[in-house]
Amino acid sequence: MNLGGEYLTETQLRDHGFRSLGKNVRIHSRASLYGTENISLGNNVRIDDFSIIIGTGQVEIGNYVSIPNFCYLGATFGITLEDFVTLAPGVKIFTASDDYSGERLTGPVVPRELTGGKSGMVILRRHVIIGTGSVILPGCTIEEGCSVGALSLVVKSLEPWGVYAGIPVSHLKERRKKMLNLEPNLKGMEGRES
Repeated sequence: MNLGGEYLTETQLRDHGFRSLGKNVRIHSRASLYGTENISLGNNVRIDDFSIIIGTGQVEIGNYVSIPNFCYLGATFGITLEDFVTLAPGVKIFTASDDYSGERLTGPVVPRELTGGKSGMVILRRHVIIGTGSVILPGCTIEEGCSVGALSLVVKSLEPWGVYAGIPVSHLKERRKKMLNLEPNLKGMEGRES
């Protein structure tokens, strides 16, 4: 008996109507994915329990991507997570926000033409890692190799291979690229349990 729930089988996943579904995809039975017809999943993807993905817009998830517990991806205007993106628990990604100034109505049940706020696709390029509890706001592209520290707020696009942290994030230093030398080692390891 598995007290912590279970991951769906490949057959169960195929029955959920994903736009595309790679190999070795593991999605926990307590994860919530809406709009699966707009969600594309690459190979070696894991989505853990209590994560939420709302695919009202296109969601493109590459290979070797991890979305752990309590993450939220609101993809009204689209989200792309390229290969080797790693999210820590509790990361939140928004592609739309409300206008907090009082000039417009707010809320998801109000017609869009009466609300305001920022909107735009969010893209996380290859080898991006986002620390626990961080929030990414609409319209941001986090370029290849960036790492964002825990509890950070990303309000603008980030340059490649930087280490960022803070509220809002600021550049701390450059990130090493040694990991790129390890990618070829994945050949022949496909399908192994991690």
